[in-house]
Parts: sequence; structure tokens; C-alpha cells
Amino acid sequence: MSSVTSAELVKRAAALGPKLRERIEQGAAARRVPPETMADLVASGVLKACMPARWGGHELPFGAHTDVAIELSKYCGSTGWVAGIIGSHNWWLGKYHPDAQREVWEGKPNALVAAAFASKPGSKAVKSGDTFIVNGEWQYCSGIDNCDWVSLMSPVPQPSGPPDLVMVLLKRGEYTIKDVWYSPGLRSTGSNNVVVNDLTVAAHRVTRIHELNSKNSPGQALNTGWTFKLPMLDVFGYSVAGPTLGCARATLDSFIASMTGRTALDMTKPTDHPTLQVRIAEASAELDAATALYHGDIAFMNGVAQVDGTLTPLDIGKIKRNCAYVATLSKRAALRLVEATGAGGLLDGSPVYRAHADTLAAAAHRALNWDISGANYGRLLFGGDASPDAELKRRMAAAEAALKK
Repeated sequence: MSSVTSAELVKRAAALGPKLRERIEQGAAARRVPPETMADLVASGVLKACMPARWGGHELPFGAHTDVAIELSKYCGSTGWVAGIIGSHNWWLGKYHPDAQREVWEGKPNALVAAAFASKPGSKAVKSGDTFIVNGEWQYCSGIDNCDWVSLMSPVPQPSGPPDLVMVLLKRGEYTIKDVWYSPGLRSTGSNNVVVNDLTVAAHRVTRIHELNSKNSPGQALNTGWTFKLPMLDVFGYSVAGPTLGCARATLDSFIASMTGRTALDMTKPTDHPTLQVRIAEASAELDAATALYHGDIAFMNGVAQVDGTLTPLDIGKIKRNCAYVATLSKRAALRLVEATGAGGLLDGSPVYRAHADTLAAAAHRALNWDISGANYGRLLFGGDASPDAELKRRMAAAEAALKK
């Protein structure tokens, strides 16, 4: 087990901050995280926060990777986003079939894995004897250009009823990247599409979502630590909520810096205006509240896993609610600040506007949708169906509908 702490990794992330800021325009122009930045992230070890120790990772509790992502997002939202996502993959790959882990990491501890959960209608993996035939197009695969592998959520048609859902692991060269990511926010994440045509995939590279969302995943044969007992689908949201919070923090920090020492056209100092003081006070309160929700949930879910407990449907609903509310508070804080920047703050290159755009883009992730997560938790409070597999069933129903299109 690594002796590195989460706090140490956050310090390493902060030390990379100045370089990240220097490369923001480079990344925005290329619409992907610069290769120099990815090399710095790999060399620093911050992407291995929750990676299994047997493969060279630090195997820290879930959330160590999001602590890193929050810090990185204060300097470059796109870098923080990609780091948070790849860091989460290094965690849940530890739940995959042992042979899949060996193929990715044995002798290659710095291999990076991207992932996509959304796909276009008709995308699927069809069982063929002991293998699977994969076809389709998967969307919003952040960091794909910088990764060695990709894991794709795929429906597997069944003789009757809804399809099964699996994660299919593919090596670079077995898929093509479709360049589609043109976004005003998180410009450098390279969240492009992945296209697969009639690819035969070995069974050990295919892991059922049901197993990944269970304490008893195939990876338990190798990685018995309690952090790998958390349900992947049910806690993943914080891997994107964390960077969203970091982007909002960047908006606040940039706003304060842009107003400090400034003189307005009427020769007054904006920082003397009570209304502006109230804006930063309220924005900082919202971000402090979001941070408290984040830390509270991370501590709670890790505490449950540590004693070999099980998150109840109400627990899971609350975690998902809080993930979405962290994003909601982040959006509110960022918007309140960008409204007061004046015309100069809206120009290309404005750190305030860029961080605000990154916050909005990050919060657009489905896992952070307040209408969905808020309504679901309200339904649970009113005594609605509390099936432990509610999220999986919803995804299976959606996959069934998509296959019929």
C-alpha cells in the first residue's frame, strides 16, 4: 500500500497549476488537453490516487481522485475534468475481470483508460460463442485522444426482455476517434466520439454493469480492499461533481483578482461597492455549502464501505441528489459573478468568463442534472419504488428503446 496521502496528491496538483494556466490557450486551440500536461499528470502520480496498489496505484479511499480534480480545475477546468474522469476509471477498473486488469496494467502501470456511457441508437455488443461482436458509436469520451484504452457501456441483446448492460474494454487501434467536440466550455477535454465496426472482443474484456455496481465484483479476486466495494454507477457522480466545484472556485478566484485594484469609469473602486461585496460573499457561501456536501458524502460512503456495509436506495438517492446540488450551487455562484464582470469580462481570454463557461459545461453532465436527481429523491421521500437496482433498470430500459430505433 502506498504511503502517499490525498493531501500530498493535492499539493502535487497545485504545484502543476502554473503550467496548466500557461497552456490553457494551447489546449483550447487543439480542443484537447496538451500532451505535455498529460505527461505532467502521469509523472506526478495524481491519476493513480484510487488505482489498485498491486498495479502501482496509491489505492486511497474513493474521493482522493476528486480532491485532485478539484484542485486542478482551479487552474484549468478541462485538465481537472479529464483528471477526475480518468482517475475514476483507474478506480473502477479495479473491479473488472482480473485478466482485463492484467492486459491493461501488467508492465504498463501508466496506461490510461477513457470511457463512454452514452451511445447512438443501434450501438451494441452481441454475444457470439465465447466472444462479443461490437458495433456502434459512443459519445462524449473525454480525454480519448490521450488514452491507451477505452471502456464503453454497451447493451447486449437478450432472447427476451431488456438487454443486459456491460462495459467493453478496447485497446487503442481497435476503434476510431470521431472529432466532434466544439464547445464554449471545457474546450480542451477532447470529449469526442468513438466508432467501432465489427470488432471481436474476448470475454474477459467484458464486465457486466450489475457486477460493477456490486460489492462482489470480478475484481475482488485481485483487489480485496474496501474501496473497491463501492457501487460504481451509484457513486461515480462525484467524479464529475468535483471538477464542477473546482471550476466554480476558479470563477470566484478569478473574479476577485479581476476586481482588486480596478478603477471604474466613474473613478470609483468596484471593490468598495457593497453590492459587489455581497455577490462574492454569497458566491463563497454557496461554494462552501457545496464543499461541505461533497466532503460529507465522501466520508459517509467510505465509512459504509469500510465496515462492509451496503448503501441503501435512500442513501444512493441522497448521494445522487447531493451530486446534482453541488453542481447547482456551483452554477449559481459562477453566474452571480460573471453577471458583474462588465463587458471586459466577456472577452475571449477572460479567466472569469472561461471558468464560468467551464462550470456550465461541467454541470451539464447527466449525473449532475438537478431535475432528474432531485425528482428521484423526492419520489423516494414520498414512498416511491426503492429498488436497489433502480438506476440499472432505468439504463436497461433506455438501452432497449434505443435498440428498437
